[in-house]
This record gives sequence, structure tokens and C-alpha cells, in this order.
Amino acid sequence: AKLSPIAKQEFKIKGEETTAKIRELLQTTHIKVKKIFYLIIEWLRILPGINKFFLEQEAKIKTDLIIELHKKQKAKDLNKIL
Repeated sequence: AKLSPIAKQEFKIKGEETTAKIRELLQTTHIKVKKIFYLIIEWLRILPGINKFFLEQEAKIKTDLIIELHKKQKAKDLNKIL
């Protein structure tokens, strides 16, 4: 809410770029969790005045959620095949 309209737009664009990169990483056979984690950290660093530890904690939560959703989707797709 404290971001200027320009900063909000930058945050949105960076978020969309991050999402695209994460989707690419999830398409590979071996998921690189650290890369996803660091992509999220880089995206969240745009926000001003955020504590480093909070930033890492939030990135970890988001990474875990992405991996969990990916596993569920993969299981669902496997069940459709069988």
C-alpha cells in the first residue's frame, strides 16, 4: 500500500517475470528449489523496509507452497493417465 504507482508497476512486472521463470523450472524433471527460493527473494526485495529475516521466511513459505502445489498437480495428472 505504501508503494508509489511506478513501484507497484515494477513489482507487478518483476512478479510476472519471476512466475514465468518458476514455471520453466517446474517443467524440468529435477526441480531446483534453491533457484525458486532465490527468485522469490529477488522479487520481494523490491518492497521497501522489509527485514531480511522476514523476507527469507516469506520466501521459504512461498517456495514450499509452490512445491506442494506442483506435487499435487503432478499426482492429479498421473491419476488421469492411469
